[in-house]
Amino acid sequence: MRVIERTEYFAHPGRQAEVLATRRRACAVRLRIGLDAGEVFVKHPGGDGSEADVTWQCGFPDAAAHARDLAARAASADFEAVRANMRGLIARFERHVFSPVPLGLPSGMRDTPIDGHPITPREIAFSSALHELKGWLHLPPGPGPFPCLITNHGSGIDKGTLDVSRPGTAALLMSWGIASFLPHRRGYGASQGADWRDEVSAPFGSAEYDAQLAARLDAEAADVLAALDLVAALPEIDAGHIGVMGSSFGGTTTLLAASRTSRFTCAIDFAGAAMNWDRTPALRALMIDAARRLTMPVFFIQAANDYSIGPTQELPQALAGSGQIVQSRIYPAFGVNAHEGHLLESRGPVIWSADVRRFLECHL
Repeated sequence: MRVIERTEYFAHPGRQAEVLATRRRACAVRLRIGLDAGEVFVKHPGGDGSEADVTWQCGFPDAAAHARDLAARAASADFEAVRANMRGLIARFERHVFSPVPLGLPSGMRDTPIDGHPITPREIAFSSALHELKGWLHLPPGPGPFPCLITNHGSGIDKGTLDVSRPGTAALLMSWGIASFLPHRRGYGASQGADWRDEVSAPFGSAEYDAQLAARLDAEAADVLAALDLVAALPEIDAGHIGVMGSSFGGTTTLLAASRTSRFTCAIDFAGAAMNWDRTPALRALMIDAARRLTMPVFFIQAANDYSIGPTQELPQALAGSGQIVQSRIYPAFGVNAHEGHLLESRGPVIWSADVRRFLECHL
């Protein structure tokens, strides 16, 4: 169980700046002896005045780690020298030690330490429309059943690729207590079926290309629903709390699949069809129709420098007045070109994680 230590320093009159400087020196010593620096706070004018002038806080993965930290401080002559200096500056000192408890969210989401836990998924075979498919299930540490997100890849998982399980996003979700399942849809990665380029062979920008791409992605949405059937039957998964998320082609198939069922609790579409939006009116119409048929909360996300931000502008507009819970956010430019902006989901969790976590806490 995680441990939080908080120490509070109440300065003698006029000594607040010295207390802060001394606490900062203590943090520097912590770094030199191999400990985390922690965080330092000062009294805010919006309080009632009873707060400590300076507060330090640090988290530890468990009680044993906290005990080691205390021992390291006690063994450090430099740290003890800082402590001695601090004693002359303060009128009062308090130490508080806490352990966080889960919020009790209906989904079961909770902070889950993953330090030392392998981010190694289980490969699972399943079928969809006569295709034999493969997917990768990431489970958080600890007992289940867990809430789950089906995470849908874009067009970049080619046959024979070594980029099979996308552990980065999975690790973030695991740290929130969420399992995830990454299905390779038909024709991608380790799954059977024709490559999408073989079925979308007309010149880009042509009406034929538009029709072929819309038909292909609409068919791939069936693979996402087959993945839903699979994970909902697993004992490790809470079938009442399964959402769906994807980027690019995966964002499109997320939206199309979610429009065909009420079993997903929520959907998150990163940049669905952004590379094609301005040249594919049939695909646009398919996605707008799908958005209007959603029965669950949805979050549309892009970077401002993506190929087109039309999806995150127009799809929420299509739901205006529907009564549906709709969130959308276009983040500032991510990278120096449209391609980097398009990769916000996989490359930029530090940008979007707080917003997505709040959305999932409310709706997963």
